[in-house]
Amino acid sequence: MTETDHTGDRELCCRLRELRSEALPPGFQASLHDRLVRAAAPRPLSFWRRLRLPELTSSRTFWWASGVATAAALLLSATALRSREAPDVARSASVTVVPSTKVAVVRLTLAADVAVESADIRVTLPAELSFWGADGKLPQRSLAWSQPLRSGDNEISIPVRGQHPGRYRIGVTAKVGNEWVDDEVVLEVTSG
Repeated sequence: MTETDHTGDRELCCRLRELRSEALPPGFQASLHDRLVRAAAPRPLSFWRRLRLPELTSSRTFWWASGVATAAALLLSATALRSREAPDVARSASVTVVPSTKVAVVRLTLAADVAVESADIRVTLPAELSFWGADGKLPQRSLAWSQPLRSGDNEISIPVRGQHPGRYRIGVTAKVGNEWVDDEVVLEVTSG
């Protein structure tokens, strides 16, 4: 508070003391009560009028309020960005390095917030990679199947082999309800 604020407070206190010493006319309290009962309730202050109140325009309150507003805006923005991702299924896949003479077991992990009755999963390979089975190389370029997912992590192992050294992208797509999750795994095939 500044010196002028203290002076204003002192003057107000003196005025209020003077009011107490004056005698009220007879019946004043009853007539005041009657007028207040008959009068309509005061209109509530508008939002903009409340913003102009001195308590909200002090610098300390202004900076505090602007900080709260900024934090709320950031929280809403982060929530909006997160909601664009599929809420039920998250994915995480690891990068695998394997020599061209070996079969790589690529492990995909689909994480579900809740148990899912049926998820449609598709894995697509580039021409330089092949799915590998018990009898060797499989002719398919993609595999698709449906399976239930339990709540938590669901690991899927896929044996793959590369014929030539290089970096190749394996496409993974999962559909749960109306939500699609697209991801890719990078398999690096080395010579040897």
